[in-house]
Amino acid sequence: MGLLKFALKGNYKNYYNKLKELSKINHKNPILMFIDTGLSCLICKSGLQDYLNYKFYEKSWKERKNYATIGYQHEFYKIAAHWDYAPFFSNKINFHKNFKKFVKRDYVSYEDGFENVKKFLYEHSEVVRKPINGLGGANVEKIETKKIKDIKDFYEKLNEDNCFLEELVIQNKEWSKLNPKSLNTIRVVTYCLNGKTKVLYAVARIGSGKSIVDNFHQGGVGVKVNIEKGCLEGNTIDKENHESPLTNVTNIKVDGFKIPYWKEIMEMTKEASKVNDNVNIVGWDVGITDNGPLIIEGNRGPGMDIIQVLYKRGVKPDLEEIKKEILESRNHE
Repeated sequence: MGLLKFALKGNYKNYYNKLKELSKINHKNPILMFIDTGLSCLICKSGLQDYLNYKFYEKSWKERKNYATIGYQHEFYKIAAHWDYAPFFSNKINFHKNFKKFVKRDYVSYEDGFENVKKFLYEHSEVVRKPINGLGGANVEKIETKKIKDIKDFYEKLNEDNCFLEELVIQNKEWSKLNPKSLNTIRVVTYCLNGKTKVLYAVARIGSGKSIVDNFHQGGVGVKVNIEKGCLEGNTIDKENHESPLTNVTNIKVDGFKIPYWKEIMEMTKEASKVNDNVNIVGWDVGITDNGPLIIEGNRGPGMDIIQVLYKRGVKPDLEEIKKEILESRNHE
């Protein structure tokens, strides 16, 4: 029933128009691709975007079945990232409290009172305003505090919009070369079970220059990270699967670009994953400053779309092994 409800929400007209545009490039019949999409949804539990993201129109059924589609991830995260622990991560005030050691920056909310919000604004020339509960970098904005005309009204709007304020992260100079106008982050996916942790995947996300956020779904691009070497690898890829060897704002070659403080990033995310290993898989968004890395946020049950697009393979076999380990561990408790 859940899959049916999800399917009914699809914008099929818009999707079909995308297939028609795609047909001009791959010379496949859009009607046949539309039918193929439906079959893929039934057989692989994929969504419309899965079909486009992973280029299922070019892949065999054997290849498609290796992808962790949206339907598969929904079932997998019931085991690996139980919903009961969602507020521990998704509520950003909770996250600041639970991961204070790794966040390394100040924040303030409406609940802290008007005087504390006013003090915070006076102490910082620039702040970041974020939804307390939000996904995909939506409605995140950088604010110059001197431009706030009415602090009392600004304070009340925090409550109305369910937002809070964070200290602005000043980005590492070398890392800023990729795009100085956005906070470029590393998404590090960790797996932790019974206090033992490892890094599964890592990708970099670089902003488009139109917003402070780097998010893949907000116009940014992604690049695979070579975990062993601590550098970027391959080309940038955007949400429409366009590839480039250069960043789209500063024209920096990404392949081989060294990531500052990579050893510290690995150590920090592994340690953070042990804070609550009731959630076995977390996607950490890591920022880099001149003084080292810090965690922007942690995503319980992170989406695997950007990982699979950049790694150019499905990760379902990896996740099946993890699921097996988790279930065996629980059976021995």
